[in-house]
Amino acid sequence: MPAEDVLQKLESTRETYREEQERTRREGQEVEVLVRQGTVEVEKLSQRELSVSNRVRDLEVNIDKYSKDEIKNFYTTAQEVQMRLQIMRAQLEQVQSRREALKARQAQLGNIVELLDEAIALLSSSSGSGGGGGNGLDTETMVANIIQSQESERLRISLQMHDGPAQSMSNLVLRAEICQRLIDHDLDQARAELNALKTAINTTLQDTRKFIFDLRPMTLDDLGLVPTLRRYTAQFGEKSGLEVNLMIQGLEQRLPSHYEVTLFRFIQEALNNVAKHANANQVRLLIDNSNHTLQILIEDDGSGFHVTETLADENARKNMGIANMRQQIDVLLRGEFGIESAIGRGTRVAATIPMP
Repeated sequence: MPAEDVLQKLESTRETYREEQERTRREGQEVEVLVRQGTVEVEKLSQRELSVSNRVRDLEVNIDKYSKDEIKNFYTTAQEVQMRLQIMRAQLEQVQSRREALKARQAQLGNIVELLDEAIALLSSSSGSGGGGGNGLDTETMVANIIQSQESERLRISLQMHDGPAQSMSNLVLRAEICQRLIDHDLDQARAELNALKTAINTTLQDTRKFIFDLRPMTLDDLGLVPTLRRYTAQFGEKSGLEVNLMIQGLEQRLPSHYEVTLFRFIQEALNNVAKHANANQVRLLIDNSNHTLQILIEDDGSGFHVTETLADENARKNMGIANMRQQIDVLLRGEFGIESAIGRGTRVAATIPMP
């Protein structure tokens, strides 16, 4: 395919992502308004709930002063306010989770657009210098890999959303409907269901937050690569049952955003491979910055595999993400990627990247 056609496809793809970036930004602004409104409403209901609770306590102390109808009205009002407050808090938490997901998607789209900008600049430069033949083909392959990787990631995210948060939210709606039906017939049972619903909402919220962190850790933008890796490896070790030893040397400064994102995804892919395929007990992650070069080493004590056979098998490379890891290091960061393994002797994944 001529370099001009590749360049045109690249620019079209970039515009598509920019449009989605703008849509996500607008939706984020709308959700931010909903968060502010919900916060105000929750604060008002909390104050009202406190006032009603004080009145109920006064009623319990001076119950002889009130008629049966007044007592019934007090308790009915208190239950209504408490229920509305619980519902509003649950709705606010859902909107806040949506806001965080949109922030993550906005950052992801920004990185994609930045990556496409670099690819376009590279192709334009190679075409302008008269080296269109080989460079155009390399760039075309790189672009195809980038787009394929993004679409595969979208598919993975959509499947995880369907099997995780979406299913949980459907269950919460059903349980809320059960509570609604019970209110008019059995208040005690309705209270028990509401407590169970609150627990389920909190569990779903925590699962959603973990999902958002895996998708795009907020700490990566706020604090940088090192704090994000420390938190991620700790959570990864707890979740996978692996002992993860993280050592970082000479990396006190922040790196450019696309470096930090790419390095995090590379390490994430390597650790996931250990958990899925290595049958390991321990994994060692070493990051060393010296002489303007970043060295990354991920080493496990697992069962190992035949590297030559695996690299020759396209399905095996895809399942283990080796092609994706190589692309992240060789293409995106202009570094060198290597993998060593032997049956019964574990696996060693290494990367050498020139510092920006």
